[in-house]
Amino acid sequence: MFKFALFLIRVQWIDRLATSSFLIGITIQTALLALALYQTAQTPAEALVLAARAALMTCTAIVLLSAMSSVQNEFRYGTIEKVVLGAVPISTLLLIRSAASAVVSSPAIVVPFLAAYARFPGLVGPRSLLVILMAYVSLMAVCYQSTLVLCQFKAPIGVVAWLRLGLLFIGLSVLPFAGSELVSLVLPTGWILRFVAATGPQAAAVAFAGFLAVTAAWTGLLWKALSGRMMSRIEESLTDGAETR
Repeated sequence: MFKFALFLIRVQWIDRLATSSFLIGITIQTALLALALYQTAQTPAEALVLAARAALMTCTAIVLLSAMSSVQNEFRYGTIEKVVLGAVPISTLLLIRSAASAVVSSPAIVVPFLAAYARFPGLVGPRSLLVILMAYVSLMAVCYQSTLVLCQFKAPIGVVAWLRLGLLFIGLSVLPFAGSELVSLVLPTGWILRFVAATGPQAAAVAFAGFLAVTAAWTGLLWKALSGRMMSRIEESLTDGAETR
């Protein structure tokens, strides 16, 4: 299983390299956000918030691109049969692929935090490392959940932009409005930002628990609601052939 996970990480990396223009754009965006963080952050707390927001904003695009192709390519190339007949259950396969996508996003996750560490070396410690870990878990969950959503559409590319806007505007409050902080708590990213802004152990513990609960709730809800439709499409593929869809 470990070798299989490493293989999927390699495949995800090759996919990202294949979309060179996207990779270049993400690299430039990461560098600019890290530079802006270093130049504008006035306090360690502000630097940590900016690092978390930069990592999540950039990597959301990466994991959505992976989610769009995760199942769709299996239908497009007619290989879904091999996936279903393989030793790994499709739910586990989606989980491993989502984890691989999060791992491939590592440069865009880590670089903003390195900029925050360079600006305020005192930030290095268990708290900031936990924030990074939460970012990985959040991105893995977003990829898994988005895969379930996007594979319901024959042309998921038209849905990706709207899904990304929703994740950014609601979860990260890119354009703040009255009550946006409370609204953001319906998504895991809102709880990450609350954890970063927490001023005491109790507030941090509540935010961390909220993050885990919301992440699990969304994953379970979407799996229960959409996995049946996904399996129906797989059955259609097995009985009718990929070319009939």
